[in-house]
Amino acid sequence: MPQNAEPISRERLLEMMTAFKATYLLRTAVELKVFDALAPGPADPDDVAAILRLDPRGTRVLLRALAAAGLLRADGERFTLPEGARELLVSDSPQYCGGITRVAASDAEWDSMRDLADIVRHGGTMLDTHAGSPGFGYWVDFAAHLTFATRPGAEFVADEILPWAKDRDTLDVLDVGCGHGLFGFTLAQGDPRARVSALDWPGVLEEARRHADRLGVDRQVDYLPGDAFTTELDRRYDVILLGNFLFQFSARRCVELVRRLAGHLKPGGRLVVVGFTTGDRPPASEYHAHMLNLLMLAWTTDGELHSPAMYRKILASAGLTGVETAERPGLPLRMVTGHRV
Repeated sequence: MPQNAEPISRERLLEMMTAFKATYLLRTAVELKVFDALAPGPADPDDVAAILRLDPRGTRVLLRALAAAGLLRADGERFTLPEGARELLVSDSPQYCGGITRVAASDAEWDSMRDLADIVRHGGTMLDTHAGSPGFGYWVDFAAHLTFATRPGAEFVADEILPWAKDRDTLDVLDVGCGHGLFGFTLAQGDPRARVSALDWPGVLEEARRHADRLGVDRQVDYLPGDAFTTELDRRYDVILLGNFLFQFSARRCVELVRRLAGHLKPGGRLVVVGFTTGDRPPASEYHAHMLNLLMLAWTTDGELHSPAMYRKILASAGLTGVETAERPGLPLRMVTGHRV
């Protein structure tokens, strides 16, 4: 049964029209390290301005706006961190999320979405340097700053693959379009036999290497700079990972790539597609996936989020068997896997 749309009201329209203000407010506070300045305790605008070397008037206006948005607590002209801010918005916290603004509210996305009407008229990207180009800087930021779904998604993959891998003689992994690399690196953490080949653009691989070093698996990783469709692959793998990657391409190009990769699987090896999907649930239940789909319209020549059913067809067309879909409650990612006979 289709979900009923929420009634449209003036209040709801105003909230949507002004939502960008909360975004730039949070981005500014993170960039200026306002939450770091208030971590030791309450302070007034002059104190914060002195700590951060900002203009006192600008600081006063900013702190009041942050309090109005619920990102700070105000007691007169004294400001403090609300519950959760110390853990999530102070940069030395292990749970720090401020860097995600570079991804979830990137300059590249803001700049391109101003032309969304023209993009829809055109039917694809109007950028000279787009998501498929080697110099597209967003992918470096995406690799550097982990999103809310990154670690849970990597653990999801590891929980599915590692028990199966125990019965294999080797665990050679190819992570295609690896980005941050955590899907492969988490496998390496869980199995010391794992050897991960991380394939992506050179600038992205620099960020992946930093994550591998931080996670203690750099010695288990080889780095393959280049394009997923053309980079020479001179070995076979037990597992090939495609994490949040195939939605940059049409179904036809996905078939082309998966067929190529399937030829580099060892007998009994698995090809794993994991990421956001659309098409089998009401759009209102997959809000973030459909917003990502808009981004693919703006940033790619033919990219589009695919349904689990489409991924199953793509894997089957490459001769993979036992194709199945898995998901985890609370995680907005799906996993589709297939085996090589």
